[in-house]
Amino acid sequence: MATYVPVLPALTTGLFRPKYATSGSNASAFHDRDVRVSVTPRPDCCRLASLTCEPEVPAWLMPTIQSLRDLLQLPRDWDGYGAVQIQEQVAQKALLVLVDVMENDAPAPNVVPLSDGGIQVEWHRRGRSLEIEFPADEAPGFYYYEDGSELESEGQVSRSYDRIQAYIANLK
Repeated sequence: MATYVPVLPALTTGLFRPKYATSGSNASAFHDRDVRVSVTPRPDCCRLASLTCEPEVPAWLMPTIQSLRDLLQLPRDWDGYGAVQIQEQVAQKALLVLVDVMENDAPAPNVVPLSDGGIQVEWHRRGRSLEIEFPADEAPGFYYYEDGSELESEGQVSRSYDRIQAYIANLK
């Protein structure tokens, strides 16, 4: 099974690199179903085959990484009101949470800067909205609501991602 290990700094030198091992994964969002296995004949002998495993990269991942990189390029006072420069460790934390909560077929989030140097990732689709805020100096939180209904939920992001995963699934 291919598992992934963060390579630091994740947003400047590459996000993840495959780690082929028998021990547990550092990113639990990637499972066996995310690995494509192909058997191809080796050129030197038609009977033998080489087995290659290529991890399937989720469609939302690269656009999200690019958005985070773009935010890291914003200068101090990017909003004209004294905003703090976006902190790389906040971007890394946001990305690691997304890797844990999002399925491969999840829609890519919009990534927006916060004036305190934090980041917010958000989805607004089909009358449903989910916002996950990663403030620079506080614990991350989320807010979910549906237009035209009284369904509304908010809370702190914890290692139990069941609610957030269900809300993301509702956005598909």
